[in-house]
Amino acid sequence: MRKNEKGQVIIIVAVLLVMVLIALALIIDGSRIMVEMQELNRAADAAGKAGLIIVGDHMVTQVVAAQTSAASITLTPTLVGSAPGPTLTPTPAANDFFSWINDDHRKTLIAPPMQTLVATHVLGSAEENGFGLNNPAVTGLEISYPDGYHPGDQSVQISVGIDRIVVVMFGNLLNLNEGVLSGKTKQSIP
Repeated sequence: MRKNEKGQVIIIVAVLLVMVLIALALIIDGSRIMVEMQELNRAADAAGKAGLIIVGDHMVTQVVAAQTSAASITLTPTLVGSAPGPTLTPTPAANDFFSWINDDHRKTLIAPPMQTLVATHVLGSAEENGFGLNNPAVTGLEISYPDGYHPGDQSVQISVGIDRIVVVMFGNLLNLNEGVLSGKTKQSIP
């Protein structure tokens, strides 16, 4: 092998080595960003479920009250010539949970005090998972409760979105230093 051929081989190997290192850097960065995205989505899911736990607790309280009220009606025989007593109205089966919830119950589930309580629990869950407003990397936290509710709907939904700044370690190669990841979730009962 001649002297200038050895130099060419060294240059080609050096260029290939740089290309392999760039490819590895992009793979590592992409994998890290994908893991951070999964963490963000899990935190949004947990926050949405934390809010729905509060809604579910209130639903149970309402159903128990409705069932207790229905069970407290006592029938007495009506004497001839007297005013008739209470009449029984058909009620859902005891284990048919959502049929016991009526529009008046749903109005309290979506009322402003309940919205505040749900938002407080959502924010608390996001904070516990490190994606709350105290985290300087979090640029936005959106809570929509009730999300897309119309009177008479059987389901109540909550939507949670979290935006977070992510540093792209090898972004200088692509003229990109940081970006924003967005995690969104929609949870509903039933």
